[in-house]
Amino acid sequence: MGMMLAVIACSGTAMAESYVAHSDLELRVGEEWLCGTCHAHGARTNVQVFADRLFPIKPIGNGMLEVGPYAKGALLDGVDVPQIAGGAIVGFRFNRYEILVNVGLAYATDKIGSPDSPGSSNASQTNLTYDLGLSLRYDIQQYYASVGYQHNSNGESAGLNVLGSKEHNPGIDAVFVGVGFRF
Repeated sequence: MGMMLAVIACSGTAMAESYVAHSDLELRVGEEWLCGTCHAHGARTNVQVFADRLFPIKPIGNGMLEVGPYAKGALLDGVDVPQIAGGAIVGFRFNRYEILVNVGLAYATDKIGSPDSPGSSNASQTNLTYDLGLSLRYDIQQYYASVGYQHNSNGESAGLNVLGSKEHNPGIDAVFVGVGFRF
């Protein structure tokens, strides 16, 4: 009986040590398109700094479900237009992998694709958008590498334009690679 209690106590401690709350700071570089899923505008480079704080909430199989807040600073439209974003992030961590989904709001200083943006011809991207993302991380000790997809739009095409009376918005689709530090 004593041996069984010792094993249960140690396994709980081992699980808690593997999955503790953690903060991540990541540098991402990618390519974006005005509505890459309909009529592509042409690829532009973007750079992002992405930070999150994830808290383990429930073990599922060999992994752990995590939730927390995130914040993002980005340079979009060929790194000419600053954007900030923040919201909630949900993750599932197993072995060295972590799958993340983020949902939030974003604000850019200029309309992406506005006549004021260098080389742009589509003025319908709004300043206030939903910020959606999906990423996969691979841990390498205290560091990690990531790949992912992000979408910013006002949700008009899905009937979710509750942010205000914005004009038609094709949205921005982006793919990225990143490197990060976990602490």
